[in-house]
Amino acid sequence: MGTGGARNWAGRPGWRPKAEHHRSLDVRRFAAENMLRPGAWTWRWLDPATEQEVASISIIGTVGRLTLSYTADGEAIRTEVAIVKTACGFGGARPWFQCPRCGSRVAKLYLRAKRFACRHCHRMSYASQSNDICGRTWGKQRKLEARLEANWQRPKHMHLKTYARLLAAILACEQARDDWLAGAMVRLMGGLDDLRKRFPDLAGV
Repeated sequence: MGTGGARNWAGRPGWRPKAEHHRSLDVRRFAAENMLRPGAWTWRWLDPATEQEVASISIIGTVGRLTLSYTADGEAIRTEVAIVKTACGFGGARPWFQCPRCGSRVAKLYLRAKRFACRHCHRMSYASQSNDICGRTWGKQRKLEARLEANWQRPKHMHLKTYARLLAAILACEQARDDWLAGAMVRLMGGLDDLRKRFPDLAGV
């Protein structure tokens, strides 16, 4: 038994679903629990807070293939996933799932819209990739400010060149946010203009 648990102005598309928010199957976990061989298994997802089962999937293993049986939104689904292997540099072989949709070798398959597929087929991003320019520059600025005294004052033993470099980096963060916000406003107004053209009732908005 296994257990597991665009914004076009941003650096990463924040509208994409996050991989961490969807149930997944990890071939490495399956290999560690000896679930890539012929046999019958049940994989369960647990609530991390209560450790109670929230979902499960039945798995039938044959040579080089897993058959997944599960229910999604009341629909009984049965699908097959191929297991492929690549040679390791120091001997042995590494297993991979073959994405049922695109055929790529992947370590993880994600469940979305009732189907298991790789992250790219589901157009998923990682949560850590979705920080926009504002979030990233604020994080960087806080680290820079932590090296200074209150109100950006120079610490007593800090060299002037170091102090000047830190101030320049902080100001660059602020400028990047200003540019980002200005660009966002331009795009927002352009979007409103498009809506007014499509929907005349919005002309006064």
